[in-house]
Amino acid sequence: MDKLIDLVSTLVSGAVIAVLASWLTNRARNHQEQQAEIGALRVQADAMTVAVMELQGAAAANRLLWEGRAERGRTFLLTVLAFAGGAARARIAGT
Repeated sequence: MDKLIDLVSTLVSGAVIAVLASWLTNRARNHQEQQAEIGALRVQADAMTVAVMELQGAAAANRLLWEGRAERGRTFLLTVLAFAGGAARARIAGT
């Protein structure tokens, strides 16, 4: 009878240890997957931040280069010169 009790207690303790080991393994795996997802999200967030900063820089350069008074004046002057050049060319071709 003592041997049977020892065998049952060994089996029960082995089962408890197996359940605990399985639980700890699953928990460690889940934690590792969470950490990997967090790392991937951080990389994506960094890439998004860089993209936003580049877009803001491009918008600032666009405003500086194309939306200022000086650029409007240059565009008007270029239009007038193109018109005058076309008129002169038409006059030369007409003669």
